[in-house]
Amino acid sequence: MVSFLVTTFIGNSALSLLIYINIQRYNINITVFSFIVTIGAEIFLNSGLNLYFELLLLPSTFIPIHAIFPWIIYFIDSITMDKDSLIIKFLEILAASLLLIIFIGFVLTLVLTTYVTIGIFFIGLLFSSNLKRKRRLILLVVSVIILVSLNIISLLPSYYGAVSYFSSHVGGKYYVGALKFYVQSFNGSIFNVLTLTYLPSNIISLFPYYYIFISGLFVTLLVLPPISQDRNIPKIYYISLMTFLLLSAWLAAPYLFPSYISLYLHIPYLWSLDIPWLSFTYLTFVSLSIALGNGLISIKNKLLRIISVVLLLLILFTQTYPYYNGQVLTNFATHTSYAWDPPNYLWDMSNIINDGPDKNPRILVFPASGVYVAYNFSSNNTYVGAGFWQTLFNGDVYASYFPYNCYSLEWFITIYPSFNLSSYQPFLNAARLLGINYIVITKNFIPKYFFPTNYINKVEIEKLTSTLPSSSIIYNNSQILVYNFSSETVAVIPKYIIFVNISKPLWIPETPNYNVSEFHIFLSALNLSFVNYSSAALVSSSYEKEITESLQNYTILYNSSDITVIKLNNVPRLEVENENPSVIVIKIAKEDYNSLIPVLIRENYQSGINEYINNYDKIVPGYSNESFIIMTNSSTIIINYNVKNILQYINIIYFYILIIIAVVLILMKNNVFKYRFVTRFFDANDLQRRSR
Repeated sequence: MVSFLVTTFIGNSALSLLIYINIQRYNINITVFSFIVTIGAEIFLNSGLNLYFELLLLPSTFIPIHAIFPWIIYFIDSITMDKDSLIIKFLEILAASLLLIIFIGFVLTLVLTTYVTIGIFFIGLLFSSNLKRKRRLILLVVSVIILVSLNIISLLPSYYGAVSYFSSHVGGKYYVGALKFYVQSFNGSIFNVLTLTYLPSNIISLFPYYYIFISGLFVTLLVLPPISQDRNIPKIYYISLMTFLLLSAWLAAPYLFPSYISLYLHIPYLWSLDIPWLSFTYLTFVSLSIALGNGLISIKNKLLRIISVVLLLLILFTQTYPYYNGQVLTNFATHTSYAWDPPNYLWDMSNIINDGPDKNPRILVFPASGVYVAYNFSSNNTYVGAGFWQTLFNGDVYASYFPYNCYSLEWFITIYPSFNLSSYQPFLNAARLLGINYIVITKNFIPKYFFPTNYINKVEIEKLTSTLPSSSIIYNNSQILVYNFSSETVAVIPKYIIFVNISKPLWIPETPNYNVSEFHIFLSALNLSFVNYSSAALVSSSYEKEITESLQNYTILYNSSDITVIKLNNVPRLEVENENPSVIVIKIAKEDYNSLIPVLIRENYQSGINEYINNYDKIVPGYSNESFIIMTNSSTIIINYNVKNILQYINIIYFYILIIIAVVLILMKNNVFKYRFVTRFFDANDLQRRSR
């Protein structure tokens, strides 16, 4: 609730200030009508987005966007329309660019539509302003140079890496399939008339053309300013209205033109639009809120003011009523059912796990999926998405694996149910390798959204539950089942190291097909009766020589063309003294153990991981995205994720620069520096006159 209030206040402050600045700029009288319009625009922005649940479920991504994006538009308006000095405009350009980079740039889902929106606002306002042509050209060139430079420094590697990664590890067909699922789910309603209305199902059943009716009223409200024959309409009204129309046309493309899907398939950057709600809804509501606020304030005719207030209140009622009715259209569901408000038992379950002895537990959700998970929590309460499990728990969640490479244990777990195997013991052994503490089994999953395992059925759930001991159940109801699977810690010295010769991914995104032979190598490696998988590591055969040459006392237990198993003798004792998401301290009782010690870390393996670790000789990736091996001869290992890399330091510098710029702009805009007075005081001609 605090996040909701703070986010709403920050974003609404920018929207209110933008309306106030245009009232002053166009000499519009401030009246009660102005306050009604401003408050109405703010309510429209936040109520139409189902903002509360969005911030509740996706806080790290969407709080900055909702709070800060309206401020970027405010700066763009000031840069292009105000007659300030070039110094002030340069600072505003820098501030807007920094806001864009710091708070929005890392969200791949919004990058494409965000930059298009920013471009429309900037170019439209710049060329509709009263600035001289030379000044416009200077502002355009400076803005492009600053924005491109900051992007290259901070984000270009991320953009390039993300697109190439998605192309090679997930593939275009998957994202095309996801978009088709989303489009088909709305049954030709064109995303409920371009996301403008969220209405209770009982009203729609009584009045099937309700969307069209409300959209007609909304169009009437939007065109009232130009038909009122008042020539004092702020330019930003037209630009924001044009932005909305262009975004709406883009959003409607896959619904109206099937050929768009083939275009989408061949352009990886478009894959970020696979869930249109995430990419378009917020930006359409921002542009509409700006158009509403800045357009309606210009109306002078009393009758039209009354009509506009009535229409505005009616529109706001259609947006806010579902909140009190409890039937808000779900933002996350690719389904025509209504609001996904997380059921209470999900919070009860998360509290049990979060309040448990594990500070940073590892939770496996079954069934898992390539990207999206989907559930029918009730007859009208459906969720389809990828993010909410991470919000429920304080630990690491294994539920959807699109960021992971397809060679990994995570993908083995994902596709395991597809092979209709009689035993789930290899599956559980993979979970032991990953150090899973809790297994969450969902009984209400929607199979068609689970990809590439979209033909999974409840028989597979029964196989898994029959394998797990009933005594370990800590939560059970008709929808969900939770097992306390193990007390594994984040680090262990493995007694067994399993080397597997796997040269191909388990799943080929471009096809998409399974590599059955590779899967069976995994299956064999995870079904060895003489291995204790809670104290084992799975590593590629390419690292076998490197690891074995570092060890002195081990025994080869098994050797074949694809699998080799060694057992370490006299393994030292290990203790994790501090396990939390930020700092992990590992103590090793070496005694007379003189060779390098392999320590399996059940944490995300990422490029540059060595920057966070001290006291190591070499680091070897495990056959999992969530594990790696540290080879060390030290008695203490510290993994400190608080250590900043270069890009993190750059972003911190950007943040402090932004604060300084904000303070300087406030002072300069209010003439605190008296820079004009200082200039005149030191003017040479003026000094000569005073000397006489």
